Amino acid sequence: MNKKTAGIVVITLVAMCSVLVAQDDYEAWKQKQQETFRQYKSAQDKAFVEFLEKNWEPFEVLKGEKKDAKPKPVEPPVAEPELRTELPEENIVKEVVVPVFQEEEQIEKNSMIAIDKTAPQIEITFWGLPLTYNYVSDLAVELDPLDQKAVANFWYVISNSDYENLLKQAKESRDKMNLNDWGYCLLLNEIGKKISKEDKNLTRLFVWFMLTKTGFETKIGYNENSVYLLLPSSNKIFGVSFIEIDGKRFYAVSFDEKEKIDFAINTYEGNYPKADDLIDLGIDKSPKIKSSIVEKELKFSYDGQDYTIPVRYDQNAAEFFRDYPQTNLDVYFNAPLSPEATQSLTAGLKPILEGRSETEVANIILRFVQTAFQYKTDGDQFGREKSFFSDETLFYPYCDCEDRSIIFSYLIRQILDREVVGLDYPGHIATGVNFASTIKGDNIVVDNKVFTICDPTYINADLGMAMPQFKDVKPEVIVLSKKE
Repeated sequence: MNKKTAGIVVITLVAMCSVLVAQDDYEAWKQKQQETFRQYKSAQDKAFVEFLEKNWEPFEVLKGEKKDAKPKPVEPPVAEPELRTELPEENIVKEVVVPVFQEEEQIEKNSMIAIDKTAPQIEITFWGLPLTYNYVSDLAVELDPLDQKAVANFWYVISNSDYENLLKQAKESRDKMNLNDWGYCLLLNEIGKKISKEDKNLTRLFVWFMLTKTGFETKIGYNENSVYLLLPSSNKIFGVSFIEIDGKRFYAVSFDEKEKIDFAINTYEGNYPKADDLIDLGIDKSPKIKSSIVEKELKFSYDGQDYTIPVRYDQNAAEFFRDYPQTNLDVYFNAPLSPEATQSLTAGLKPILEGRSETEVANIILRFVQTAFQYKTDGDQFGREKSFFSDETLFYPYCDCEDRSIIFSYLIRQILDREVVGLDYPGHIATGVNFASTIKGDNIVVDNKVFTICDPTYINADLGMAMPQFKDVKPEVIVLSKKE
């Protein structure tokens, strides 16, 4: 290479380097200008995006708490036939009121919401109901690499989209379908899956955003290649991994599948302004979803007489609760039975109960629950602990002590309008009922009121008969909400 050629090469290389430096300077300037001129709908979102870009740290993932580890009876004990309770004969139940329920066609019609037919739409099927929404089209956000800047950019993009209309429609669906907080989460998850084309990370980011904008305290976290939705709850959630921030548990919930989390989760400590509501797993009303009615017969005997109760129940209602988070027992005790099942059970029991004393009515209901349902522990039936909502007790072939106590307490409150408490013994659940008349036998005093022990798992036992092994054991009392 001669000197002239070498000089040209050097000059060329210097020029190329200058161009590259200039290009880098331009890109840096361009990015700075983009940051400067980013448009935000609200100052809150601007501040939150800036917060998300830098305030993250790793948190240890703690193993989910187990429910009562005490073993339950493998076989339910049977009371001796000569052991009977003397029941007061006053307070005759003259009429058992059979409730009415909304027809299927009306439920589907009422689930429909108003949409803008000129705007983009998506359709989902949520528990059998076809639902249509106007949607947010800006979810194709790059998450590679998955870090706090990617999360912050997601918030920036979606917060500056037309999300408000979709949020309004989702909340309208929630109200029309009587969805509780968990049901609302499930709805948002289905919408998110549709919009994101089943992208798990984008779906969770979408649910996080929508819940936060609804007013719930939520966080998002990430590790490796996965995003995690972190929800605090006003109830305990058993068996779900969590992190702790300032003594508060944030559960790493999944709406589609259980996950094993092997690494710490990166998240942030602060909250979006005014997003401080906790997810409440309580259920005040049965969800209005498309029903799938199944019929069965429940048979029992009382005082030498055989009875058959034809029951119609909603299989979809039971399926709705199949993967419901396992939580505090008061949630199950306070939850209603679906309208169709309530109507058919009450109608079937009505001719048997009317004209009898209040305590004998309760005794018949007790015997019905003791003997019409087959017993099996959760471990034997599912390989894990699973408390039932009352619809599930009708759906599954077997149930255990808390499931029986839950449906018994519901029927007593529904038919007799009597105050009931749950009784939590080590490895066993029973109930106590506050009757108008004092009943001889096993009782417990709660808030200066006498509650007669009623055990739906002590086969053929009358009111006031506790299982022998628990007669001298003081249970924890599960106080139920007042029946409306």
